[in-house]
Amino acid sequence: MPTVHVPAPLRSLSDGREAFEVEGGTLRAVFAAVARECPALAARIIEDGDLRRDIAVAIDGSILEDTGLAQPVSPTAEIYLVPPIGGG
Repeated sequence: MPTVHVPAPLRSLSDGREAFEVEGGTLRAVFAAVARECPALAARIIEDGDLRRDIAVAIDGSILEDTGLAQPVSPTAEIYLVPPIGGG
Protein backbone atom coordinates (compact mmCIF):
# COMPACT_ATOMS: atom_id res chain seq x y z
CA MET A 1 0.00 0.00 0.00
CA PRO A 2 1.24 3.54 -0.66
CA THR A 3 2.70 5.35 2.34
CA VAL A 4 1.73 8.97 2.99
CA HIS A 5 4.37 10.94 4.92
CA VAL A 6 3.13 13.88 6.99
CA PRO A 7 5.50 16.83 7.53
CA ALA A 8 5.96 18.18 11.05
CA PRO A 9 3.81 21.32 10.52
CA LEU A 10 0.80 19.15 9.64
CA ARG A 11 1.20 16.37 12.22
CA SER A 12 -1.22 17.98 14.66
CA LEU A 13 -3.87 17.21 12.01
CA SER A 14 -2.81 13.54 11.84
CA ASP A 15 -2.83 12.86 15.59
CA GLY A 16 0.97 13.16 15.57
CA ARG A 17 1.48 10.38 13.04
CA GLU A 18 4.51 10.82 10.80
CA ALA A 19 3.28 8.41 8.14
CA PHE A 20 0.54 5.93 7.43
CA GLU A 21 -0.31 3.39 4.76
CA VAL A 22 -3.51 3.68 2.74
CA GLU A 23 -4.94 1.90 -0.28
CA GLY A 24 -5.21 3.55 -3.67
CA GLY A 25 -3.98 3.35 -7.24
CA THR A 26 -4.25 7.09 -7.91
CA LEU A 27 -3.67 10.15 -5.76
CA ARG A 28 -7.46 10.67 -5.71
CA ALA A 29 -7.97 7.19 -4.22
CA VAL A 30 -5.07 7.67 -1.80
CA PHE A 31 -6.41 10.98 -0.54
CA ALA A 32 -9.95 9.56 -0.30
CA ALA A 33 -8.46 6.95 2.03
CA VAL A 34 -6.61 9.70 3.92
CA ALA A 35 -9.95 11.53 4.32
CA ARG A 36 -11.54 8.43 5.85
CA GLU A 37 -8.61 7.82 8.19
CA CYS A 38 -7.68 11.40 9.00
CA PRO A 39 -10.40 13.92 8.02
CA ALA A 40 -8.66 16.97 9.53
CA LEU A 41 -5.52 16.37 7.47
CA ALA A 42 -7.54 15.82 4.29
CA ALA A 43 -9.47 19.05 4.91
CA ARG A 44 -6.16 20.93 5.08
CA ILE A 45 -4.70 19.52 1.85
CA ILE A 46 -7.79 19.08 -0.38
CA GLU A 47 -9.93 21.97 -1.61
CA ASP A 48 -12.76 21.78 -4.14
CA GLY A 49 -11.85 18.18 -4.96
CA ASP A 50 -8.20 18.88 -5.77
CA LEU A 51 -4.95 19.52 -3.95
CA ARG A 52 -4.70 22.98 -2.42
CA ARG A 53 -2.42 25.26 -4.38
CA ASP A 54 -0.16 25.81 -1.36
CA ILE A 55 0.50 22.09 -0.83
CA ALA A 56 2.87 20.19 -3.08
CA VAL A 57 3.09 16.42 -3.33
CA ALA A 58 6.16 14.37 -4.07
CA ILE A 59 5.94 10.73 -5.10
CA ASP A 60 9.10 8.70 -4.64
CA GLY A 61 11.18 11.89 -4.48
CA SER A 62 9.72 13.74 -7.48
CA ILE A 63 7.55 16.82 -6.98
CA LEU A 64 4.41 16.60 -9.09
CA GLU A 65 3.77 19.33 -11.63
CA ASP A 66 0.09 20.10 -12.28
CA THR A 67 -0.97 16.48 -12.64
CA GLY A 68 -3.78 16.73 -10.13
CA LEU A 69 -5.25 13.79 -8.31
CA ALA A 70 -5.46 11.57 -11.42
CA GLN A 71 -1.75 10.77 -11.04
CA PRO A 72 -1.31 6.98 -10.75
CA VAL A 73 0.68 5.64 -7.80
CA SER A 74 2.28 2.25 -7.31
CA PRO A 75 1.48 0.03 -4.33
CA THR A 76 4.96 0.80 -2.93
CA ALA A 77 4.80 4.58 -3.52
CA GLU A 78 6.22 6.92 -0.90
CA ILE A 79 4.03 10.04 -0.98
CA TYR A 80 5.27 13.17 0.76
CA LEU A 81 3.16 16.22 1.54
CA VAL A 82 5.19 19.40 1.15
CA PRO A 83 3.61 22.39 2.92
CA PRO A 84 4.70 25.96 2.22
CA ILE A 85 7.73 27.30 4.08
CA GLY A 86 6.71 27.90 7.68
CA GLY A 87 3.87 25.38 7.52
CA GLY A 88 1.39 27.93 6.10
